[in-house]
Amino acid sequence: MDTPNDLMREEKGQKVSENHDWSKLCPDLLQNIIERLSFVDFYRAQIVCSDWYTVWKTCVKKTLYPWRILYDDDSLMLFDPREDKKTRKLLGLSDNSYYMASFGNWLLMVDSRLDFYIFNLITCQRIDLPSMETPIHKRINISSWKSFDDGHTVRFKRSNKPEYGEWGHFVEYGKCGQSAKPCRKDHVSKLIYGSQRSAVLWINEKTSDYVVAWIFKQYYLFTYKKGDESWWNWNNNWKPGQGRLNLGYLDLAYENSNLYLYTTDDHIKIIDFSRDFPKEEIENNPYLDHPFNYAPQGLELISKRRIAIQKSGEVLIIVSLLEVLLDEWTPLFYIFKMNLESGKWERVHSIGDDEMLIFGHGVTIRAPVQDVGDGIKNGSICFVKDDVCPGPPGFDCPSNCGVFDLATSEITWPNRVGVKTQWFVPGFV
Repeated sequence: MDTPNDLMREEKGQKVSENHDWSKLCPDLLQNIIERLSFVDFYRAQIVCSDWYTVWKTCVKKTLYPWRILYDDDSLMLFDPREDKKTRKLLGLSDNSYYMASFGNWLLMVDSRLDFYIFNLITCQRIDLPSMETPIHKRINISSWKSFDDGHTVRFKRSNKPEYGEWGHFVEYGKCGQSAKPCRKDHVSKLIYGSQRSAVLWINEKTSDYVVAWIFKQYYLFTYKKGDESWWNWNNNWKPGQGRLNLGYLDLAYENSNLYLYTTDDHIKIIDFSRDFPKEEIENNPYLDHPFNYAPQGLELISKRRIAIQKSGEVLIIVSLLEVLLDEWTPLFYIFKMNLESGKWERVHSIGDDEMLIFGHGVTIRAPVQDVGDGIKNGSICFVKDDVCPGPPGFDCPSNCGVFDLATSEITWPNRVGVKTQWFVPGFV
């Protein structure tokens, strides 16, 4: 129970707070306060007011390094590896939301009602994307500037009971539209964000323009660019009954207004998004006629293949695999780059000057200058358990994430925190 003195101190504190203009703090004092804040609060300080922003620009900037998003009992937490066990709950998200991709302080999220949205970690701004329950048309003739649809539509139907793990159904209709019998119907579950997740987000902080793209079931590519009336479906080659003979997508990346697609026949396609109507780049695609090919050696078992765009604009193909070392299956990562003169893909043993990777992130990122622990440094690859599993019988990872050193092939396994985790880098752009 509060004593009279406690109540008097609380009332006095409230009066001081109400009468004090926090924007007029002494700049030296404010700078000292801001530099002591945690990473997220440090970047939030710049949006308090113009005076705070002026002081914030003079502060020593926080070192940028990978964080983790933790899933625990259907809630999301931020985990800063430098602060170790300290976590911060992500507020402002829909219930049962899951991470798909990130760009700087922006996250692409999807919830169990199949609602997609973009969320800013710093400002808590939220941008809701169009519903995927409305008909989604095919975009064809992507080699010209006049893209249009051919009447085929797909859509997602929500489940009435998403809490049981089934979020809904994916339905495809023929040219007769939704009046005809569906030619394909698939279940949609949490796998949309798990091991099968492949998505990209790009956003311009100044103009608020953005592009979202994600792959579903390996054979469907959906994109939405700010200003579009609805989502677009880029599946131009699907033929019922052909199964894996259809051309699909293994991964994607977005850089400099170009969407890079890694197809199931090991080619790299480039879609130019710089104009109103996206167009496939043919003449200026050096990778078009040079498919990637790697045959596993010895007791190697390939798990996944992903692409990443370097700062130089060159494409990297990253292969995650398992190899028997000392009678145990060990995760490895190989990186390949195409020799632009010979047109051959060659294995390389470095990522680039001061660059590192998050497997599946789509672009290389700046490596932290300072030591942040957990093996995170220049030439390292951050990955999660889903990136190397499932493996052969008896194989398991010591943790739900790891950091691979490309120079030594050694892995640092951070302490397991949360049921599931994803790497991302806040504010890397």
